[in-house]
Amino acid sequence: MSIDSLNILGLARDGGQDLIQTLQRVDVLRANLAESRVIIATNDNSDGTDRVLADYAARSPATEILDLDGLTVTIPDRVERITHARNQVLQRLFASSSAHPATLVLDLDGPNAALEADAVLRALRRQAPAWDAVFANAQPAYYDLYALRCEGWCDEDVWQQIHTARKPWFFRRRWRQDLLRNVIYSRQYHIPADAPLIPVDSAFAGLGLYRTGSLKGLHYSCRDEKGGLVCEHVQLHRQIRARGGRLYIDPGLTTIAPSEHLGEASGAPFPQRLYRDETKAG
Repeated sequence: MSIDSLNILGLARDGGQDLIQTLQRVDVLRANLAESRVIIATNDNSDGTDRVLADYAARSPATEILDLDGLTVTIPDRVERITHARNQVLQRLFASSSAHPATLVLDLDGPNAALEADAVLRALRRQAPAWDAVFANAQPAYYDLYALRCEGWCDEDVWQQIHTARKPWFFRRRWRQDLLRNVIYSRQYHIPADAPLIPVDSAFAGLGLYRTGSLKGLHYSCRDEKGGLVCEHVQLHRQIRARGGRLYIDPGLTTIAPSEHLGEASGAPFPQRLYRDETKAG
C-alpha cells in the first residue's frame, strides 16, 4: 500500500456546523491521498447530524457510518459511551483486510474545522524519529490535559485531582477558580508550530495519527486498575507504550482549542525543560 493511504476514524453526535466544516476539510485531505477509508460512529442525534452523515457517505466512496442509536439509554455515562463508540469503530476497521497502513483519529466537533491537509501529509511521511503515533498541537494553547501524560508536565489525571480536592466551607467559587488556574490553565502551554516533536506517554487534542499496526489487537478503556474513570486515550496509549511504541506531540499538526476549555492563565510559553531533541532517534 502507498504511504499516502489513510484510515480516517471519528465520532459524531449533534455536530452542527463544526461537523460540516470538518468533513469539508477531510475531503480536501482525501483528495491528496492515494487511498483512504472513513468510518464514523454516531448516536442519538437531535439536530441534522444524521442527514449530514448520510449525505456525506452517499457522495464519498469508502465511507461507512455506524449507527449506534440508543447508547444514551444503555450507557448513561458520557466517557463510557464515547469509549464504546471508539471501540466499535476500531473493531470495524480491523474486521476486513482493507485497512491502510496509517490511521487518523479525529474529533469532528470543532478542533479540526481548519484541518490542514499538508500538515497531515508531512506527519504521515516523516521518517525520523521513528514513531507509532503523533498527536495534535492545539492553538492558541494545548488544552487537552485529560488525555495528556508527560513527565514533568502532566504526570497524573488532573481532573481526578480537581474532583477529589477538599472543598472549603466558604468562598467556593473563588476556590474553584484558583484550583482550575493552578491545576489546569497554568499547564495549558502555547507550543510554537515550528517546535520539535515532544515525546509523551499520551496526548490527543482532537487528533491522533497512528501506525495502524500499533492499534491492532488493542481496545479503548476508560477504567484504570482501581476501576476509576479515566480518559480512554490514556488507556489505549498505555497499551501501545507497553509494546515499546513511541508517541509524540507534533507541534506542526495543529487543531483549534475550544474556548470553553481555556482560562485566563492558558497560553504560557512552553517550558524549555520539556523539549528533548529526538529527531535522530530510531
